[in-house]
Amino acid sequence: MIKPASGVKALFIFSLFLILFFPYKYVQIIAISLIFIIIISYFWAKTLDKKIKITRDNSEIKSVTFEKLTLSYTIENSSNLTAFMCYTIDNLPFLHVFEKKNQNLILLKGHTKKTFFYEANAQFRGLYFAGPVNLKTYDPLCLFTINKEFECKQRIVIRPARISLVTKPVPGLPQGKIKINNNIYEDVTMRRCIREYKNGDELKRINWRASAKFNTLFTNEYEDTFDVPFFVFLNLAKEDYSLNEWQEHTEKAIEIAASIVNTAAKLNQKCGFAAYGSGFPFIKTGDNQYDCILDILSIIKPEEGKLNYDPEKKLKTELSSNTLLFVIGPEEVSEYITKISAKHYNITTQTLGIMKEVKK
Repeated sequence: MIKPASGVKALFIFSLFLILFFPYKYVQIIAISLIFIIIISYFWAKTLDKKIKITRDNSEIKSVTFEKLTLSYTIENSSNLTAFMCYTIDNLPFLHVFEKKNQNLILLKGHTKKTFFYEANAQFRGLYFAGPVNLKTYDPLCLFTINKEFECKQRIVIRPARISLVTKPVPGLPQGKIKINNNIYEDVTMRRCIREYKNGDELKRINWRASAKFNTLFTNEYEDTFDVPFFVFLNLAKEDYSLNEWQEHTEKAIEIAASIVNTAAKLNQKCGFAAYGSGFPFIKTGDNQYDCILDILSIIKPEEGKLNYDPEKKLKTELSSNTLLFVIGPEEVSEYITKISAKHYNITTQTLGIMKEVKK
């Protein structure tokens, strides 16, 4: 939107009046010059209004509670004219912006673009939006003001805070992605090295190609690896938590669940998820589901009611053998908070009683 400065319209009308009703040459020259300047300024502002654009490279960005995230937007002037005073502000409600770097005042020459970067963080998990971006600039004489709003919204997913919790997987299915020093879990598809033959080595382990090349027997050695699927059950039933602590404790339960899912992602293991919470999500154990589960944990909320069944008994029939089942509820959260308050370190899911192995 182009808005004239106060007095510009009156000056334009007054100049026309001088041209039409004052036959003095010098007065008319001044009046014509004023009209000419106003017209040039208007077309300058009109051109900038059409040719300046603001865009973003990413439509979505993900971060963790309390951790800094970097946001950006790009302003481009595709005209031949210069925006001498160009002020932009990226609206970022509910997030803390460091040093107000989401606001910028620059000179933007023709056929140039500039990208602004700034940092922010969030105190609470959830779904946020950056944008719209507001632009304000002028013609060279500041006779006309250009105000524009660019939608270019960006989704910001803030995941649960990182906590101090160790999840140690136990051996499960052979030939996986987790390395272990145990020949029971030897993976014959992943050769580690070859060594000289020793009495008692099986013939099927002999590397015949290397043996023929060096005219002596060599034996293959393989990596010892295993796989173990993860499944996380999260109890967010309000009535299961004490009335004066349910908000703090349910948030901590979500953080514990996120920590376990992150461990599964690091180990490249299958992961599933279920919860007594808003939407009652259920995701079967599978590959590459970490982002989906973490996104759910970013927005899930406690649900009214009370958990009236044993999740371990109910899920055992649906989970495959050797799956690690993690049940997180009020008792496990209270135990975690007690250990943290006592300054215990290296807290594990085993010591909290969260991890249970499914046996069939």
